[in-house]
Amino acid sequence: MAAQTATRKRAPLDFESPEAVARFFHGLADPNRVRILQFLIDGPKTAGEIVRQLGRHQPSVSSHLTCLRFCGFVEARREGRSVVYELIDPRVRRLLELGERYLEQNAERIMACRVIAPATVST
Repeated sequence: MAAQTATRKRAPLDFESPEAVARFFHGLADPNRVRILQFLIDGPKTAGEIVRQLGRHQPSVSSHLTCLRFCGFVEARREGRSVVYELIDPRVRRLLELGERYLEQNAERIMACRVIAPATVST
């Protein structure tokens, strides 16, 4: 049975499917990941700089950076003893700016929504 599962091919991803779009936004659904992206808007930063900016423990920040890398929002490269992270695509900057502009008029409604109410503070 396991061999059958391993040999099955995944169905091609439908980029317009609600599930794919929801997964895209789920990558942005954590305040710490958004803070990281906002910090990287000004240019590449080392992992240490990101940890200091967020004021979080290194393993927590590393977990968020891994998510952002796998989602394709940031890339990492080694420079000497440091790992440097930067935004991959300028559309990420525009997406964050668009979200901020949207919130200028709709923040109260978003914050009042009980369906997407914030859970416990993420690590």
